[in-house]
Amino acid sequence: MSVNYILTGRPLGGKSALAAWLCSRLPRPAAGVRTVCIGRCEAGPLFGLQDLTTGRVEPVNRAEGRGIESLPAAFESFGCRALQAARDSAAPTVLVDELGCGEGACPGYLAALNALLDGPATVVAVAAKEDRPHLNALRARQGDVQIDLDDTTPEAVRAALAPALPAPLHPGVSVRLYGAEKCFGPGPMELLERVGRTGSLHKAAAAMGMAYSKAWKLLGALEQQWGFAILQRSPGGAGGGGSLLTPAAWDLLDRYRALQWETACAADQAFARHFADFVPAPGTKDE
Repeated sequence: MSVNYILTGRPLGGKSALAAWLCSRLPRPAAGVRTVCIGRCEAGPLFGLQDLTTGRVEPVNRAEGRGIESLPAAFESFGCRALQAARDSAAPTVLVDELGCGEGACPGYLAALNALLDGPATVVAVAAKEDRPHLNALRARQGDVQIDLDDTTPEAVRAALAPALPAPLHPGVSVRLYGAEKCFGPGPMELLERVGRTGSLHKAAAAMGMAYSKAWKLLGALEQQWGFAILQRSPGGAGGGGSLLTPAAWDLLDRYRALQWETACAADQAFARHFADFVPAPGTKDE
C-alpha cells in the first residue's frame, strides 16, 4: 500500500494547485477525477465531476428552486465508473479532487474511494474542510501525509516535499488560443473559473493575487477580442456587487477545458512513444 497525500483547508487556499504539483512529482500517468465548476445559480456554484481517463464531465448538483440539490446518482454511477477506471488503468498516481461536493451520501462511491486509498496507487485527495463523517475519517487516516493549508502555505509544502519528490521526466503542455493575437489561455481560464465559483470578480482576483483593476482590464480585453460579454454584473456597494459568467463565457470555458484535456492526453501518448525507453546519459557537473 502506498502513502497517500490528503490535502484540506479553506476554499480558494490553493489545494487544487498543490494537488496538481504533487501529481507532476509522482509517477505518471495520473488518473482519477476532479471537480470543475460548470455553472452558478442564485444559491451558489454548480459542479461537475470530470473523469480524467475519458475527459467526460457529469453534473453532480443542480439548481432547485432557490437552492442547490445534490445528485447522488451521478456519484453512484458515473463517479464509481470513473474511480474503477482509475484502478483498472493501473496508473501509479490517482487524483481525487475535490471531496465534499455531495458524495457523502453515496456508499458505492465511498467504497470505491476507500479501495483506491488502500490500493497500490498513490492517491492525492483534496477534501473540503467540513465536519462530515467521511471527510473526518479521511483526515484521520494514519500513515498518509496530511496537509492542512490553514496551517501552512502551498509554497512551504512544496519546499518541504520537493527534495523527496524529484520531478520525473514528463511533457508539459500549455494551451493558448490565438486570433490576431493571444486571446485565451491558462490565466484567463483560472480567472473565469474563480469568478464562477465565488460569484465575485473581487474575490476571484484576490485569490489569484491579482489587482482588481488588472482583472477588470483583462476581462475587458477578452470581451473585445471575442465579441461577446463575459460577465453579467449586478450593482453593489463597497464589495463591488456580484459577477456571473454569461452563457457564452461558460461555453468558452467548457470548450477550452476539453481542448486542454485532449491536448494533454495527446502529449502523454506521444511522450510514451518517444521517451518510454529513454535513459539520459550520465553527465558531468562543473564544480
